[in-house]
Amino acid sequence: MIGRRGLCTVAAGLAILGGTRRAMAETNLATIRQNKKLRVAIDMGNPPHGMLDGKFQPIGSDVETAQLLAKDLGVALEVVQVPTPSRVQFLLSNRADLVISALSITPERRQVVEFSIPYASLKTVVAAPAAMAISSYADLAGQRVAVTRGTVNDQYLTQGVKNVPNVTVTRFEDDATTSTAITSGQLQIYASSLPLITQLKQTNPSLDLAVKFTMHGFPIGIALRKDDPEFKAYLDNWVTTNLRNGKLVDIYKKWQDVVISPEELIAYHD
Repeated sequence: MIGRRGLCTVAAGLAILGGTRRAMAETNLATIRQNKKLRVAIDMGNPPHGMLDGKFQPIGSDVETAQLLAKDLGVALEVVQVPTPSRVQFLLSNRADLVISALSITPERRQVVEFSIPYASLKTVVAAPAAMAISSYADLAGQRVAVTRGTVNDQYLTQGVKNVPNVTVTRFEDDATTSTAITSGQLQIYASSLPLITQLKQTNPSLDLAVKFTMHGFPIGIALRKDDPEFKAYLDNWVTTNLRNGKLVDIYKKWQDVVISPEELIAYHD
């Protein structure tokens, strides 16, 4: 027999579960269409994926991808600006319906969120002044390296230098702050995504920053909450369609100057 205290505990658990299910129901595909609004979390400090133009309007490859998705859904787009380390948290706390923000598909993230098939791919690299003799993690011995906290760049750098002596990994809270540390000369070695390094060099032509080696290449997907098969099926079909018709390929080429392979992304299995 369950006592009064046990009944209260069960009731509390059911209330939490019910609240979670209601929150999910409020953000499913049908409700998004009914409300005529799609909330997408995008890091605006991660050019050229997401940034603000001279009129403080969101632009970038992820912004344009979200705009295309909202247009095809027939709803308005609300860009939810989010710091890099908080992208998944914004989704789980129902402050956004989706994350389209250079979010790599990893086993760790799959434990807490679901992903569409990849809509693009990304390389994470280590860059430094051209004269520096760096071609592997081992060459970072005795060096200071800048990286943004909580990113896959941080993850692979940390793993890579685990057994390398005297490496100081300096972590910043967002890409904008990390990039400022490089452009100001505070630090010289940068572990980041290839598009961000390319963008940084374009906006700072005198910056002495060359790609030294690739840490990892990985696919990036649209993140959604788990247990929403209808929305995932829609997103998978949407990504497949817009890879094959070239729209997503054109967006990535426009902003990243990289040509992605649609069939390679469509066939991806982690």
